[in-house]
Amino acid sequence: MIKDKRFYPVAANEPDRLECLRGLKILNTPIDTAFENVVELARSIFNVPIVLVSLVDENRQWFKARRGLDQCQTAREHAFCNYTIVGRDVFVVEDATQDARFKDNLLVTNSPSIRFYAGVPLDMGNGLIAGSLCIIDRVPRKITDPQTDQLRSLGTLAASVLAQYRVADEMAKQSDELTLKNKVIESQSENLLKQKRILDCASELANIGAWELDCQTGELTWSDWMYRLHEVDEGFKPSLKALEDFYPADTFRQLGQKVAKSQETNLPYQFEGQMITAKGNKRWVRVAGHVETKDGVPVRRYGMKQDITDERRAVDEIRWLAERDPLTGLRNRSQLIKRLSDVDSCRSPIALLLLDLDGFKDINDIYGHAAGDHCLKEMARRFDAIRAPGRMITRVGGDEFAVVVESETEKSAIETLAEKILEISSSPLMYKGASLRFSGSIGIACRDKGEHFTTSDLLGEADFALYASKAAGRDCYSFFQFDMKLIAMQRTRSIANISQALSEREMELHYQAKVSLLTGQVAGYEALLRWNSKDGIRTPAFFAPALDDPRLSLEIGRFVVQSALNQARTWKDQGVKFGSIAVNVGPTQFRDSSFADELLRGIADRNLAPSDIEVEVTEDVFLTGSANYVAEVCEKLRGAGVKIALDDFGTGFASLTHLLDFPLSIIKIDRSFIARLSTRAGATGVVKAIIEIGNSLGVDVVAEGVETEAQTDFLRSIGCGLAQGYLFHRPQPAGAIGSSPRRLAV
Repeated sequence: MIKDKRFYPVAANEPDRLECLRGLKILNTPIDTAFENVVELARSIFNVPIVLVSLVDENRQWFKARRGLDQCQTAREHAFCNYTIVGRDVFVVEDATQDARFKDNLLVTNSPSIRFYAGVPLDMGNGLIAGSLCIIDRVPRKITDPQTDQLRSLGTLAASVLAQYRVADEMAKQSDELTLKNKVIESQSENLLKQKRILDCASELANIGAWELDCQTGELTWSDWMYRLHEVDEGFKPSLKALEDFYPADTFRQLGQKVAKSQETNLPYQFEGQMITAKGNKRWVRVAGHVETKDGVPVRRYGMKQDITDERRAVDEIRWLAERDPLTGLRNRSQLIKRLSDVDSCRSPIALLLLDLDGFKDINDIYGHAAGDHCLKEMARRFDAIRAPGRMITRVGGDEFAVVVESETEKSAIETLAEKILEISSSPLMYKGASLRFSGSIGIACRDKGEHFTTSDLLGEADFALYASKAAGRDCYSFFQFDMKLIAMQRTRSIANISQALSEREMELHYQAKVSLLTGQVAGYEALLRWNSKDGIRTPAFFAPALDDPRLSLEIGRFVVQSALNQARTWKDQGVKFGSIAVNVGPTQFRDSSFADELLRGIADRNLAPSDIEVEVTEDVFLTGSANYVAEVCEKLRGAGVKIALDDFGTGFASLTHLLDFPLSIIKIDRSFIARLSTRAGATGVVKAIIEIGNSLGVDVVAEGVETEAQTDFLRSIGCGLAQGYLFHRPQPAGAIGSSPRRLAV
């Protein structure tokens, strides 16, 4: 490879390459359906805006087929394909703006604003590259190994189509020569022999044989390759009658209809079908026929027969890749959408079930992606065994599956199917000796016979119902109801409002004191999130959906932690005796591998003591599949001196073993137990038991929601050390808390 004065790479065999390209006689030719199909397949598989079949001549790159680009050619000096055609494999640029070779390229800085490029060379043999098949995006992206293999397969298909131009040209030359053979046979005998060799080479390259029928004598003549194609020896006598033995009856009848119509009209014909060789091997063939007339009377029929078995196999494989999920082999999302559209056009009854595997992310986090892939393939196998009328199973993406059932919308039947899917989902599966378990959440949307629907509407309804199932506790199914859409819209608005509030600094922390029941002294403060909206101060209950959103909850959690750390530093500078500040940490933050290190670094950067901060964790964090990882994070924080509090104890499903398994410093009794002290006899026993457990474990116990003197007296009498509630202190902005030591009446 060399570089010319224009600073792009040029192949060492550039003159031969250009001669090969010109010999194809393809430049500036009209649209070709075969190439159009290739670029359409590529755009469908890779979901990119631009796909090109680019042929690179001396001064330009010309596009034989294109999608997403108006220009039919560009100057060669700007062509990314210069790099593809000097290589032997896929050439990839993940971000052109970060690549010194392309960042100043006009195709990057101007339209079409290329950021990502991947091209595969179109090899014509002997290292002669005519151009490339390339996919282009306007955003940076990476290409996986399976996607690279898919692009190679498409490149092979495009090169095969390109090679047919050379073969067709040679065949046309031979056809012209054959029409003159009776007049110039003696003078052209040597030339015909040379041309025959060329034809034999071309036939072998493209698996093409030629045939000729003398309309006057009925004699059928084959080229050498035709004998090889039919797997007969050279002594075989071809005839129209003998051809019937090489085709299945239905296929031969269809071919006969094509030939008969050609005989009536004297027009060419083309046919594709399956034949069976003399040795019993099945082949896909393409048959083309033409007619030569004299004074309006047919005198000769001629054409070609091509073995397209490999081509059909490649097309079938590409179609499979376009329609199937490569991991599980199930139909993919595009096929789901197509199926829904087909059902809508027929107005058939339909039920759509969307399934999400609960706990899948935890399996990936704990056991790795290989375990996750194993689980997805096993679940797909189980789901694919489900039998239902007109059913189709698809993997929509990630850990989400869809089941389409036609001709059945009876609620009882759909409920039975949903229960079966949940049973399959919850059945344990083994991976390297470990028993792994999931649960499933299902959303269901239905339409009766004759009801119109759009694909997006039905998918949206099933998605709303799926979210309702997750909100209901998971491991269940829900049928779509209109109020689910309203709830989802409210959730979306809540997320948008809080996201905007964060960016516009409307979120703030209020602080509520924790009080010693023995001394009345403030022992610390809990940081409570508030939205200072234009309509007043809003508590988290008003924007709970935003706290459930994985991305936004992580932003909110970081805001709370950073704000609390800054406030602790401010109070220390002001001389406020605040004890410690407790911050609530949710499941999303605990899944962030950097959480513990960031918190400890934030404490150190502000010259705070680890004991100045408490981390409050709710039971649902301990109950996730990542409980072991949560314990490790808590151990790291506790070892550094940060206190760990179990918030709202007794309201969830945590067992007493969690008090032993996790490094807790504090147990907080939920306010619901404190509120029932005077109305429910059982509440008194529960509160006493929790306090006794806490004292025996050597951890502090905080009673939440204390609002009466009677509650205070009782808690003090049974050994509860700390309390928090409106009786002592309401949540206030940091500025409302004084700088002198505080003592509250208890």
